[in-house]
Formats: sequence, C-alpha cells, structure tokens
Amino acid sequence: MTMMPKITVEQIVKRKAIVIKPTETVERVAKILAKNKVSSAVVMEKDEIIGIVTDRDILNKVVAKGNDPKEVKVSSIMTKTPITIEYDYDIQDAIELMMGKGVRRLLVTRLGMPMGFVTAADLLAALNTYNQEEEEESIEEAGEVYGICEVCGQYAQLHRVIREGYERWVCESCKDMLES
Repeated sequence: MTMMPKITVEQIVKRKAIVIKPTETVERVAKILAKNKVSSAVVMEKDEIIGIVTDRDILNKVVAKGNDPKEVKVSSIMTKTPITIEYDYDIQDAIELMMGKGVRRLLVTRLGMPMGFVTAADLLAALNTYNQEEEEESIEEAGEVYGICEVCGQYAQLHRVIREGYERWVCESCKDMLES
C-alpha cells in the first residue's frame, strides 16, 4: 500500500454551498436546489451553520408524507449540526470522517464558513484519478515494451496511446498516425 497523496478536500469540492435561511419554505428551497443543480443546501442563521437540507430530506420528510412544501419550513426538516470538515484537511481525513459518522456527504468549511460539499463519489473519483496517475508513472518506468502493434499487427517496440478514453499499445509509425 503506497502512501496517500496530500490531496486536500478543497481541491475536490465540486458543489458550491448554496446558503438558505431556516425560515424558507421547502417549496422555495426545492426550486433553489433545482435551479443550481445541487442536491443540498446549507442552512445558516446570522453567521452560523445550523443545518443542511437535502433533496432526500424534501422527498422523505415532506413529499412522501403528503405535507405541503409551501407550508413546511426548512428548520423543521433540516439535519441539525451537519458534519463539517475544514478545507485544508486531507481527503484521507474526509474518508475516515464519513465512515466514522456514517454519512455520504461532508460540508466543507473555510474558517467555519461554508465552501461547498464533498460526497463519497467525489472522494472515490479523486482516489481513482490519483491511482491512475501512479499506474501511468510505473508503466513509464518499466522501460521499453515490445509486442504486437494493436493497429498494424507488426512486432515492434510499443508505445501507450490513449485516445477517446481507450488505451492502445502501438508501434512508432501507428503512434504518429494516431496522434496527428
């Protein structure tokens, strides 16, 4: 097992934090989430994070129960004191925190103010990217590779070419042809 790279949670925050007030109606929040194409929002009162509300909260606690989204206030369905992580923490810390708390998303904060969300999927994607980069380095360090070119079928020194997400091992002339 290699040492994990120092990737901070800030580097993988894709979803910006949408901030709402606890007094907002669920209907309005649902529209805000949809308009911003996000699945959760941060509930703040003055300068304090008091909760988060997710599309799942809206479905399970309002829609599924037949409650009127125009009447229900965010404060009554939000998850209070959400699990947060400061922006400069390592993604390894984020993974451990998620597993320890049994949650699938963390609110990333900077000096206590919301920056955005990181989900389990974001963390997996970041690890996957890192692992691919590491594999590419180890292949390059392996020296010369000889074999059958996947394009022309000639036995030659092979080069790794990635095109449209597919990896191919090709000879020098096919490599030049593919890359031009």
